[in-house]
Amino acid sequence: MLGETGSALARGTQRHVMACAKHYALNSMENARFSVDVTCDEATLHETYLPHFRRVVEEGAYAIMSAYNSVNGQWCGQNESLLTGILRDQWGFRGVVVSDFIWGLRDAVLSLRAGLDVEEPFRQQRAQHLPAALADGRASWSDVERAGGRILAAQLRHAATLLAPPPPPEVVASPQHRALAREAASLAMVLLRNDPVDDTPVLPLRADRLRSLAVIGRLADDPGTGDHGSSDVRDPGVVTALTGLRAALPGVEIRHTAADDPAEAAAVAAG
Repeated sequence: MLGETGSALARGTQRHVMACAKHYALNSMENARFSVDVTCDEATLHETYLPHFRRVVEEGAYAIMSAYNSVNGQWCGQNESLLTGILRDQWGFRGVVVSDFIWGLRDAVLSLRAGLDVEEPFRQQRAQHLPAALADGRASWSDVERAGGRILAAQLRHAATLLAPPPPPEVVASPQHRALAREAASLAMVLLRNDPVDDTPVLPLRADRLRSLAVIGRLADDPGTGDHGSSDVRDPGVVTALTGLRAALPGVEIRHTAADDPAEAAAVAAG
């Protein structure tokens, strides 16, 4: 399912830009991703943690971003088994491999040799260490040329697929796109439980019968438009869940608690 979702996103995205799948691979622990070494046997690796990446590669994604973490003793940004042995030799990936930002590679020479083509977001370890390594033979110019060729080839192949003119900037956050995003969000919601009370399901709430409503949690009034990294979205207008409920239920007393305190949440709900 994850692979099909990713491949559909790549398919749609690449009508305009090059799709980049991340984070390759086993990036499953956010709070220790700069230090954790994930050990994994071959069967588990290929049957559980890599099939969705392979599916996106088969769909034609132009780029793969390596992960921060280490896999089986080697950082992903310089893991030759992942970046070359599996990605290119086994799956036939022809695109470009980029690092995650700032700490995405630990060794300029090993990353180049392993098949990482671009250090992101700017020249850092490679600017500092590659010139001397190329001069004394620890790094190979053939690896530099290989990376450069991959970068240019991916750009040219993608440019050749762009048959329609690019859309103008004003389509971003246009009414039609916002309506489509709202429809997609509505269809994607999953109701886990809707237990009946007095033989009637609690949801949907009857606005004409409501007198008070408790809204629990700090995310209720959080725009939730990104994490201040690459996913940050500068939306021209956001309606939070709390704001939307207040607008939809003008005659209802709405009490909100943002505290991460189960006792306070229970007290507000009980009222």
